[in-house]
Amino acid sequence: VIGVRSRIGKDSVIKNTYMMGSDYYESLEDIERNHIAILMGVGERCQVENAIIDKNCRVGDDVKILGGTHLADTETESYVIKEGIVVLKKGAIIPKGTLIG
Repeated sequence: VIGVRSRIGKDSVIKNTYMMGSDYYESLEDIERNHIAILMGVGERCQVENAIIDKNCRVGDDVKILGGTHLADTETESYVIKEGIVVLKKGAIIPKGTLIG
């Protein structure tokens, strides 16, 4: 399920995932003025499986989020893993090239 105002970059694959979307659009002026490096949504060449992406998350390019039963329950500042589901917290920023799972 892909929510309102979601952005998914080129060549990214989203499977078995609930993406809540964003509360607002980022204008080109906002991006340039604030020097935003990671845009709202999912970047290019990402793979996301078995996940929930809360609102206003920023996932950099080349990120892999691979939920599944092989993952232990854990919690970090940006995400929680519970029963194999990776949940990105509201407003989480996942840097380029990150592997979760």
